[in-house]
Amino acid sequence: RLEMCDDSTSSRVTATLELPGIKSEDVRVHLDTNNDTLLISGERCQRIPSDQEGTVNFPVKEIKYGKFERALDVPKGTMMSTISAAMNDGLLVV
Repeated sequence: RLEMCDDSTSSRVTATLELPGIKSEDVRVHLDTNNDTLLISGERCQRIPSDQEGTVNFPVKEIKYGKFERALDVPKGTMMSTISAAMNDGLLVV
């Protein structure tokens, strides 16, 4: 899920994405300067201990695993060199 915040007292726009259970090394943030787009991609992997592989069963499985990608338009006039990203406690803040 995504939350965008446009601070009217400054020129700052912040995007916060929920990425629970995903390690920061499994997330990629790429700035496409040709299209003024920020691409966020990654993968959520299911973690099953190796000694339990093939023996576990999931009567309920609501968590989505696999690759994901999200494209965000960069606001016009943004200085691309000022864009930064940080991930903490399952939240990616750009």
